[in-house]
Amino acid sequence: MVLQNLLLEMLRTCFCNESMPSQYPQNEPLLELAHQHDVGLLISDAMQLDRNHRLANQISKQKNLKRYHENFIHFDPAADEFKKSNIDYVTTKGIYAAKTAYIDESYRRSDDLDVIIKREDYSKVKNILDNYGYKQGVYDPTTKTIKNFSRQQELFYLSYTQQSAPFLKETGNELVPVVNLDLNFNIFWNESDSWDTSKLIDNSQIVDYKGFKVKTFQDEYMFLHMCLHAYFDMNSVYVLYKIYAYRLKYFADIYGFIKRSKISWEKFRSICINYKVERYIMYVLYYTAFVFRDDSLLTITGLQVPNEEFLNSFGLDNEGHFIWKNSFMERLFCIDRDSLFDKYFDEEMKFKIAQGKAFEGM
Repeated sequence: MVLQNLLLEMLRTCFCNESMPSQYPQNEPLLELAHQHDVGLLISDAMQLDRNHRLANQISKQKNLKRYHENFIHFDPAADEFKKSNIDYVTTKGIYAAKTAYIDESYRRSDDLDVIIKREDYSKVKNILDNYGYKQGVYDPTTKTIKNFSRQQELFYLSYTQQSAPFLKETGNELVPVVNLDLNFNIFWNESDSWDTSKLIDNSQIVDYKGFKVKTFQDEYMFLHMCLHAYFDMNSVYVLYKIYAYRLKYFADIYGFIKRSKISWEKFRSICINYKVERYIMYVLYYTAFVFRDDSLLTITGLQVPNEEFLNSFGLDNEGHFIWKNSFMERLFCIDRDSLFDKYFDEEMKFKIAQGKAFEGM
């Protein structure tokens, strides 16, 4: 764990010193590990890199900026149609989370644009996106084409998740050949009367991003979604096998947002209690505090830290209850996910996960 501990040490330094000098020597294995966790560009700033690595980082940052720009170039006309059709929506995470957490958004890679709409507006939104050249499918970089989802796959998303099948659009740009738009119907994994999407969307603000008027969540609701999204990816049995389920990027996003946003913690606490999500939020803050060695995160919200059993378990409400046999550091830096979960899931659960992969087009 020497390499992993050094990575954590450097990540903490990135948020403690705004004008951090390049004090660490170039370390190839550490850079590779950092990039696996999507914090490679941050960590690179703390290293004395050679010319080739500096150039590669510049290209990566340019690509990240281009991806943000292309997403809004293609979504902006559709958003105007939403407004004309009286369709409420809000974008979430993405550019506002990146600029807030990192100041320079090029440090954070964002592969898609997340948009929240009411489920009853889905057909109208789908028609608008279809008219603007979006297709539901997966991109094949070999053939440089979008493979359309089957109707069965589209229905799988609508029936078993809180989002639609992803919408992709070809851009004609070699650096960013496609943009990806995800339509979400909620920010929580279970539908209930307390989660009124219309009221969620009302908690929005307009921010300017390079001439685009971006409708996004207010800070408290943005942070709520960031934490719930992190909890979901760290606990759903259908997501944990994916490479992005446990990454330092989640904790860096959340810690940076805490440090640099304008959250009213009294308001945030009230929101969490209202939606009954206190333990999910504090689960994420508990492990963020561990990563950054910052115990202030355990008291900043005024919410109670969950008990040890909850902190050491996984599985969403309708998926079953599993107790971790591996430490947080072991699962955070695990490379072989299949071997990790082999001892937790029976054959029936493995079959269900395999089915989910197939329907997702993976």
